[in-house]
Amino acid sequence: MVRLQVTGMSCSGCEQRIARVLHRVDGVREVTADHSTGHVEVSIGPGLADRAVLAERIEAAGFEVIDGASR
Repeated sequence: MVRLQVTGMSCSGCEQRIARVLHRVDGVREVTADHSTGHVEVSIGPGLADRAVLAERIEAAGFEVIDGASR
């Protein structure tokens, strides 16, 4: 499980956008995004996507990932 702190989410549409983007990454099993807390949790298969790839995709979608969120 990878947990990321994300800024820029303001509604359920933002949550859905992040989920759609991350579900396109190989190995992503489940995505839970919560705009009220700014947390995105991603369940991935072993040896597949990593935090850097997930953060890159989220940022490409127009959001900002804050360093310091733990794996």
